[in-house]
Amino acid sequence: MYFVKKAVLFTSCLISLICHGDVIPVYQIEQATGSYVQATLTHDIYRYSGDSQLNDLVVTDAQGNKLPYRISVPSTQVSEQSQQTPVRFFPVAVGTAPEMLLALSSASIRLDDNEISVSVVKNDKEELQNQAAPTDFFVVDLSDLKNRADTLVVSWPQSEAHQYLEVQVSGTNDMSTWVPIANTTLVQLHKDGQQLTRNKIAISLAEKQYAYLKLKFTRGGEQLQLTQVNVENTDKVATAVPHDRWEITGQLVEDQESALRAGTAAPSMPVAAWEFQRDDIAPVAQLDLKLGELTYGDSLRVYSRATEKQPWQLVHQGIWFNTQVGSDWQHSDEISIYNNTHSYWRIELHELVRTSAKPILVLQRQPELLQFIANAAAPFKIAVETDSKLQNQNTSAQIFSQLIAGKEITWQSATVKPLNPDLNQFARYGMQISWKTIVFWGILILAVGVLIGVVVRLMGQMKTARE
Repeated sequence: MYFVKKAVLFTSCLISLICHGDVIPVYQIEQATGSYVQATLTHDIYRYSGDSQLNDLVVTDAQGNKLPYRISVPSTQVSEQSQQTPVRFFPVAVGTAPEMLLALSSASIRLDDNEISVSVVKNDKEELQNQAAPTDFFVVDLSDLKNRADTLVVSWPQSEAHQYLEVQVSGTNDMSTWVPIANTTLVQLHKDGQQLTRNKIAISLAEKQYAYLKLKFTRGGEQLQLTQVNVENTDKVATAVPHDRWEITGQLVEDQESALRAGTAAPSMPVAAWEFQRDDIAPVAQLDLKLGELTYGDSLRVYSRATEKQPWQLVHQGIWFNTQVGSDWQHSDEISIYNNTHSYWRIELHELVRTSAKPILVLQRQPELLQFIANAAAPFKIAVETDSKLQNQNTSAQIFSQLIAGKEITWQSATVKPLNPDLNQFARYGMQISWKTIVFWGILILAVGVLIGVVVRLMGQMKTARE
């Protein structure tokens, strides 16, 4: 029995060594700041991976230790964009009758080039109010504004007397009934080259809510001259991550009959057909077609298949436009498909463009983010493990989630350096039956033979002992 145990142990060790896949580096990250690092993965990684979900991906440090990681989709970035629109305004003197405000509303303030001198343009209506009287309030004309008003931005010359301004804002449509809107303090401080400015008033008005606003300065308004009033609107803009796009060129094939009727008794359909092959298995989300400066407005059929021996599968059928609009060439919108990982593609156009078209197939997908927990042992390598049975991503993602649970993470972006390994090293490009498979089965058969021999020998010894 001792020999049997030794034989079984030896066999198990050999099988374990054979089954362990090679780890082949594809990219390298020279330096990484912080412990939480992320890098963008494009379709290029799928040239080496044998799994369309990247379950064979491995992240290692300089000593070859595997690091926890996960693969995620980049989130849409939301930013704020503000736009300011100048609006007309005019001062109203103390004692001005309410019925004169509508007549005064055609006046405006013009700021001279030096931004200090203020000239009043009243369109010959100066006689409508007492020019010697001090300013009671300012009226802001919103009657020409065609959208909402989020914020009012007020500018005035900097002076010690006007460092702090308390202002009341109210609105009206008839210049007689004023509705309170806001009450705030504006600030403009300047000392030793440093400046503090708070000149925005939140008003949050809907479109056409009020035609006029009143700015009543209850503090610091003596001899105040406004130089400019703007309406500012702020919008949140979602910025999507740019798509990962790559092109493949095809060849005009001998079979110029539509694959749509292949294997059927239906009459043949002559077409102009090109076939394409890509060297990756990245899941494709959108498809585009480049026809250059060829005017086209006819049928388009797109097919795909995983291997050369499979029948073509129809992916899209419709009309494709490619035409010149002015000086630019415009074409139909991209075709949406669902995570297609097929390597072989075929497009069919109208047979009349067989000799004139040179189509280019453009594949699109959303790039992915590789996020991993780094240590001090740089450089880090993004590698592919050649054993197709491994589920590295699933296991690593579970560990990763446990390590970051409850933590506020700030990710540091890193740049990956392509190592351009030989494609023949990877399982997807190797033989259907690799040398490791042959050695594995050879050792397994040899081990079984040894075990059978040991058993026969033991049985013979037992028979001899009985005699």
